[in-house]
Amino acid sequence: MEPCMQSLYTYLNNQLVDMRKDWLNTIENSSSNFYSINKSTENLDELVTAHKVLLENVIKVFIEDEAVYTANISKWAVRVAEKRAKDLVPILESIEQLNTIKAILVSYVEKFSKESTDQLTVTTLFEWIRLIHYAFDLFGNIFIGSYDEYKFQQLIAQQEIIYELSSPVIPITKGIGVLPLIGDIDTKRAQLIMENTLKECNEKRFNQLFIDLSGVPLIDTMVAHQIFQVIHALRLIGVKGYLSGLRPEVAQTAIQLGVDFSQIPIFNNLASALERIGLMVDEAKYV
Repeated sequence: MEPCMQSLYTYLNNQLVDMRKDWLNTIENSSSNFYSINKSTENLDELVTAHKVLLENVIKVFIEDEAVYTANISKWAVRVAEKRAKDLVPILESIEQLNTIKAILVSYVEKFSKESTDQLTVTTLFEWIRLIHYAFDLFGNIFIGSYDEYKFQQLIAQQEIIYELSSPVIPITKGIGVLPLIGDIDTKRAQLIMENTLKECNEKRFNQLFIDLSGVPLIDTMVAHQIFQVIHALRLIGVKGYLSGLRPEVAQTAIQLGVDFSQIPIFNNLASALERIGLMVDEAKYV
């Protein structure tokens, strides 16, 4: 490591407080819901700490081995990304703040070059600026990747919850349940319907289950196959499955696809299905 690199690092490390003040001035009147000096004290304390750790890590680009440096800054980028994703901070706001902090750091490097008594070449100054851009690009790329990955996993988890809530097995009397399906059914949802239905029927000791399709706008080969699979699996655990609410356009599509529903008891609507087996049900509840 060149002596001037060590001198630059020492200088920047001593200027961290001033750099933080400069940065806080930029967010004093910010309209951001997160990056604002006017927000809660707890939030501001977290921002100040994050800023301090970020700069402490970034300026080590001048003194640390590249492998060690990359590992350390990558670890911090992942932590910050997950925190910002959890706090629902728009990624664009975070990137804008990174650019602001980078510009402030560059200004202090330029200040050091002017105050230095060493004979600095233009090449040296450009190398320092290059290292700063490298450090922030590294942090930014990992931050964006980790942020997107966290949000993606969060989206998958939320989607699974929505799927579970959108396919409830409802008990209506002893041994009898209803599964009202609403909306489009894709491969993932179909699999969750299968797993949830078998689990619920087993736990609630159903011997009959009515699967109502009146809220399903479209049926294709995959959906038809999954319905057969569900009803077949129900038979294996001692539950008889019925279908109701097969809409005309869905029935027409099923015929065109060569889907055979002849082996499954089918009713026009859920109310008639329940009445057919002797249940006294208020039809208005199922319209």
